Amino acid sequence: MSQYSYVDFLSELEIGSAHPGGFNRTKSIFLNEPIRKEMKVLDVGCGTGDTALFLQGSFHCNVDVIENHPKMLKKVKKRFASKRATINVFEGSVEQMPFLNNTYDYIICESIIAFVDAKKALNECHRVLKNNGILLLNEMSFVEPIKKTELIRCKEFYQLQECNTADQWKEKLEETGFSKINTLKVSSSIESQLIDITLTPNMDSNLLDLLDEHQLLQKELDGKVGNIILKCEK
Repeated sequence: MSQYSYVDFLSELEIGSAHPGGFNRTKSIFLNEPIRKEMKVLDVGCGTGDTALFLQGSFHCNVDVIENHPKMLKKVKKRFASKRATINVFEGSVEQMPFLNNTYDYIICESIIAFVDAKKALNECHRVLKNNGILLLNEMSFVEPIKKTELIRCKEFYQLQECNTADQWKEKLEETGFSKINTLKVSSSIESQLIDITLTPNMDSNLLDLLDEHQLLQKELDGKVGNIILKCEK
């Protein structure tokens, strides 16, 4: 058993946009969204801050981020400071966010809800969204049934709490109280961004083992595990 989790692996190697579709998918999600300068947008599980910087740079809106991984927090604060970005960074979990009710116009979650208690997380997103606010989800989803051994391996490696089909994601959102749920994209492939790293003499070999396992799992589950992008209105 590795000393690192999958999220530790992303943090140690400063990998951003490891979610389905990568950073290009993020940009396409917001292509037709009417985000105005006065709006407030929350990036949940911001990682290295790629999405937050894109949002502020493209829409000049008010952007907050929340992250609970200590190393990710340290790195994203340093990155925002180096770019003089006026982005507020909060430490915390999507399961219990330190925000008032009806705070945000938009919330973006990219490969986050599957790693936590979905019911708690979606309730929190619903709570802090303004009336008619929008939740944008980009999450892993099952395209077809997989073997029990594959499911166990997938959950253990990625430390997933939720493994849902597209219909199951929609059901959870409906139960949470979202009034309009539109599917923006469904894919039968995980389509993760390629992970490009620079090898160094002092790099922990455990990290390379995790990378190998990640790539092997993606290859084995391609066509069985894909992703779904949902636009949900409160």
